[in-house]
Amino acid sequence: MTLPIEWLNVLLSPQAIAAATLLIFLAGLSEGVGTQGVTLLMSRITPLRFAMGLLASALLYVLSAVIWMWTLWLAMRALFGVEVPLRLFFVTVSTAYGPLLLGALALLPLVGPAIRWGLRLWSFSIALASIVAVTGLTHWQAAVGALAGTLLMEGARWLLSEPAEAVARRIWALTTGKPHLVRREELPQVIPGYEPVVKGER
Repeated sequence: MTLPIEWLNVLLSPQAIAAATLLIFLAGLSEGVGTQGVTLLMSRITPLRFAMGLLASALLYVLSAVIWMWTLWLAMRALFGVEVPLRLFFVTVSTAYGPLLLGALALLPLVGPAIRWGLRLWSFSIALASIVAVTGLTHWQAAVGALAGTLLMEGARWLLSEPAEAVARRIWALTTGKPHLVRREELPQVIPGYEPVVKGER
C-alpha cells in the first residue's frame, strides 16, 4: 500500500512513535486498574507501592505489546511477503489500544467482565483494520497473519514461562513489598469494612 509522503513522514517521526508508546502505556495503566486494582488494594500496600505496582504493570504491558506487534510483523513478512517498515507498522497498529483506555471499567460489578471482553473484541477489530490499511492485505490475510503472530508469541511465552514468572514475582516483590501476588481465590468474599448489615444488628 502506498501512503502519501506527508503521512509517511508523520507516521515515521519520533513524535508519532512516542505518542503510540504513550497510548499503550496509558492503556496498560487502565487495564492494570481494571484487572489488578482490587488485588493490589487487598494486599494492603501503601499508596506509593500501589502506584509503583501499577507503573510496573503498565511498563510490562508496553513490553508485551511491542513483542506482540513485532511477532505480527514477522508473520506478515513470512506469510505474505509484506514489506512495511517496523516503525510504521508499530505506529499504525498501536491504534488498536485506544479502546483499552477504558479498561478500568472492568472493575464495575456484574458488567465488568462483559465490558472487558467487549473492549478486547473492539481492540482486535481495530488491529485487523490497521493491518489491512498499512499492508494492503485482505481482511482474511490480516486475520491469518494476526493469528500466526499471536500463536508465535504465545509459543515463546510458554517456552519462557518459568523465567518470566520468576521475573514477574521479583518485580511484584520489589514494587509492592509483598512476597507474592495475591490470587483471586485468596481474596476475601467481603471487603473489610463493607460487610452487609444484618437486620437487628446495631
